[in-house]
Amino acid sequence: MEIIDRYIYAVTHRFPELQRKEIKRELQGLIEDMLEERVQSDEPTEKEVESVLHELGHPASLANQYRGYDRYVISPLMFDSYVITIKIVLLSILAALTVVFAIDVILEPMGILQQFIEYLVSLINVGAQGFAWVTIIFALVDLKQRSNQKEATKAKEWKLSELPQIPDENATIKRSDPIGSLIFTVLFTIVLLYSSELLGVWRFTDGQRLVIPFLDGSVFQKYAPLVWGIAIISILKDCVRMILRKRNGKMLVFHTVVSVIAFALVSIILTDAQIWNPDFIQQLQSVGLLTASGEDYNTVVSIWEGATEGMLLIAGLFVVLDVLSETSKWYKGRAAAGKTTARKAS
Repeated sequence: MEIIDRYIYAVTHRFPELQRKEIKRELQGLIEDMLEERVQSDEPTEKEVESVLHELGHPASLANQYRGYDRYVISPLMFDSYVITIKIVLLSILAALTVVFAIDVILEPMGILQQFIEYLVSLINVGAQGFAWVTIIFALVDLKQRSNQKEATKAKEWKLSELPQIPDENATIKRSDPIGSLIFTVLFTIVLLYSSELLGVWRFTDGQRLVIPFLDGSVFQKYAPLVWGIAIISILKDCVRMILRKRNGKMLVFHTVVSVIAFALVSIILTDAQIWNPDFIQQLQSVGLLTASGEDYNTVVSIWEGATEGMLLIAGLFVVLDVLSETSKWYKGRAAAGKTTARKAS
């Protein structure tokens, strides 16, 4: 019966995935036993099923009976996602800083000792920040969910109609989506903040390596707090997606708001023309990559002078496409769920 399936889902989705099957079997057996005790015919009536489910109580309260919910900083429901997220963030930090260290050693092999010390210090500092922010985000989201559940269970009466629908596969957020986004966010943030000089035009000649940076590092570092802010809200968005794993209207609004805020912060940085390397064109000429009499000179200069507008356009287009993609996935999931409900009703 659908209402039984929805009740079981409302209880089991509060547990880590590895525990859900076992708890589902236990609940199914318990409900069947309770129905057998009071059912007078072969098939239980709707009222008899409702009576049994009401006797079991609110799904959140029943779930709490299976484990000591309030004893955890991060509840078992979120702990698997928390551990996975921590591993991804820390491994991404390790990989990014190691690559940056390796490139620095290749470019300046004589300073390897100082570079290694800076590498270790950065690894500890950034790793600690990553661990702290992920933990804080998960703890806050968990606290909010506990508060919502307590409010729900305080109600004297609850209705079976309030049970959540079993989500369609199309409405489920694949774990690979937030994982990929987390990796990109961490890698790009570290490169921007710790080795922005590596973002530029590379030149290899006569065994020497030269990088002409796009950014003026001294100016760009002033925006480090904003870069961290963008990274944190991006990680927040991905953590919430890792926790909830389902698309709905509220999730779509949250995703859109966070994306718009991130774009606003990016715009503040990009609209400062001073972040760009003021000697970029001259440096290209000095190494022979560009000549004033060359055919491509005016094109390169035009592109460089429009760097701010171009990057803003790219960032804005990325946000629009991302929001449209999420909206499309939410709509498909909603449509599929509607069809499933209609089939069951008929």
